[in-house]
Amino acid sequence: MKISELFDRYLGMELLKKLGIMLVAIIAAMAVGSVFVLMSGASPADAYYYMLVKPLSSITSLGEVFIYFTPLLLVGLGVSFTFHCKLSNLGGEGQILCGALGMTLVGITPIAKTLGPLSLVLGAIVGVLFGTRYATLAAWFRAMFNASEIVITLMLNYIAEQFISYIIFYHLKTGAEPQSPRVGYTIPKIFSNSRMNYGVLVALLLAVAYYIVVYRTKFGYNLQTLGGSRKAAKYGGVSAKRYYFYAMMISGGFCGLAGMMQVAGNTGRLMSGVAADFGFGGIVVALLGSLNPLGVVIAAFFMALISAGSVTMQVKTGIPTSFASILEALIVLFILLGMAVTAYLDSRKKVK
Repeated sequence: MKISELFDRYLGMELLKKLGIMLVAIIAAMAVGSVFVLMSGASPADAYYYMLVKPLSSITSLGEVFIYFTPLLLVGLGVSFTFHCKLSNLGGEGQILCGALGMTLVGITPIAKTLGPLSLVLGAIVGVLFGTRYATLAAWFRAMFNASEIVITLMLNYIAEQFISYIIFYHLKTGAEPQSPRVGYTIPKIFSNSRMNYGVLVALLLAVAYYIVVYRTKFGYNLQTLGGSRKAAKYGGVSAKRYYFYAMMISGGFCGLAGMMQVAGNTGRLMSGVAADFGFGGIVVALLGSLNPLGVVIAAFFMALISAGSVTMQVKTGIPTSFASILEALIVLFILLGMAVTAYLDSRKKVK
């Protein structure tokens, strides 16, 4: 059975079944992860304490969690849009970089001084447009040539990464480091002793907007109809090509905004690695959240907790932060395994 078919079955399951699969997947991933921790000579209890508990102990450390939470939520929402119509946007990293470039081009120019704080609004608009246009390339290849959007979006990631490297090494470089000058204005912080900024509130409002668009509008109904059956959608007058463009554009816009938030709310400048692993992390968030807005918010917070806590874990236990990526990959693996096992058991019941 194809992964897309498994995912369709998963989305159609009862809530308790989905929660059960996610819970078992997380526990199993942590259990396997404990083996890696033991191999490094550390204690699994200490590792998971510093990863999952310690970051919640103060406003300062919680702010670090929300620095990861904002882009993960935005990318997770964007990816969810494409999943609804059976598209897969694996190009989140490239679209984040495009959004980051858009904010940088606004923030380091005299326009920022002229507009003042309003330059953040312009930077967000340009960032969203850059992310949207970049994602549209994959939609165009899918619609015109029926090319795999999975392959196209993955390849576009590498192109964006190399282009941004070229830009910051040869055109925007300032000082000895390959990075752009600082943008004129950044997103204000919510608390003085924390890096948490108002971008978090924007991301949460967009989660509400996602719910309204997908579940309360004709557009969302058509999007889900296309994901359920292309033939049924065609019979109902829904243009697959048009909605593929719409879904990919919206997804790219979310990812572009995540890039803008990275520059304006976190790094303050365009630099190598500004997209981090948010592209892949957003896919995990969408999968864990079952494309449900509340589920995506909870999954984004959990994944942000892992990412932020891995830094503290490395300092206290010596386990590298790359362990967080291993844990994320294990979670995806066990979710897919849970889907396959559930589908197999359901088919056995039907045979009986």
